[in-house]
Amino acid sequence: MPGEKTYEEKLARLTEIVDKIEHEVLPLQQTLDLYVEGKKLTEELGFELQKAEELLKETTKN
Repeated sequence: MPGEKTYEEKLARLTEIVDKIEHEVLPLQQTLDLYVEGKKLTEELGFELQKAEELLKETTKN
């Protein structure tokens, strides 16, 4: 898909979100928005890792 971020870009954004939430004093709504974005990224990253693991299992299954 055009414009879809890579695994590495998503991971970098998640790291940025976690850092902001942990180290900055943010308004409640901004914190909630970042949390929701981070949760979505976590799910996407987990799915991508699961697909990669399945691919590795298939290619080494001899």
